[in-house]
Amino acid sequence: MVPAMADIDADRERLGRLCDRLRSMAEPALTRPREQLEGQSVATAVHELCTWAAAAMGVAGPVPVLHPFATGDQLTVIGREFLDWCAASDDEAVLRNWRAWIDRLRAAT
Repeated sequence: MVPAMADIDADRERLGRLCDRLRSMAEPALTRPREQLEGQSVATAVHELCTWAAAAMGVAGPVPVLHPFATGDQLTVIGREFLDWCAASDDEAVLRNWRAWIDRLRAAT
């Protein structure tokens, strides 16, 4: 197992905690620009991450923009699929990029 892949279960737990936090946020908190996200809202940054993750997995087609209240659900579904894909692919660089995105989102919420 690639060293970065060793903590994939911890990545799943971090994803779950972040998604729970997103589900509990008010709409203004999800949609206001955040300095930590270079002016993006949390909802926009999550959509961007989901789009990136889908593309990394080779999923063709757009990731829909959902209502901000669905942000946590969208990240849960795509994030779980992405982490399963990472576990099977052993692509350490992609997993490091995912972790950086998650860290940014956690810092902004």
